[in-house]
Amino acid sequence: MSSYGPTPELGNLAWAPLPTVEAVEIIDRYNGVPTLGVVKAEGEPCLFWRVLSDDEHVSVWLYVPLTRQDQEHLDADDDSDVLDTIVVESPRPRYTTMGVAYDNRLIFEREWQLADGLSADQAAFACLEFCAEALRVALAQNPPLPATRRQIVQKASDAVRHLATC
Repeated sequence: MSSYGPTPELGNLAWAPLPTVEAVEIIDRYNGVPTLGVVKAEGEPCLFWRVLSDDEHVSVWLYVPLTRQDQEHLDADDDSDVLDTIVVESPRPRYTTMGVAYDNRLIFEREWQLADGLSADQAAFACLEFCAEALRVALAQNPPLPATRRQIVQKASDAVRHLATC
């Protein structure tokens, strides 16, 4: 694991991004799909959050390595939102990994620094902006992506751009 948390492996389920997953604690689901939880891999816990989905095939995910303080916040039996102080209104910038999934399988990932003090909407929008730019850069790389991978990344790029404008 890097300081940005787990480096998701392409092809894995978005909520179990590594083949070495030891445990997955699901906190929330939407239509049966885990959307928020904690995954533990290589002995390190990491929050996963499905930031947005186009309700068809593409979803954007955020992976945030958890500190001991973060884990205490999650374990606390209070009324605070799970994302509070970890993603929302974080007191400091957070090193994270952003992922894009197609049919809940990871097709793209990039390390990213989430700014501090963001609201939930600001964090989601910042993630989408970064994601759209990272996909644009990947599509413009030389040498170009293999044709099948390029088609998938292009679909993801189109969906993320659409989500960012909604």
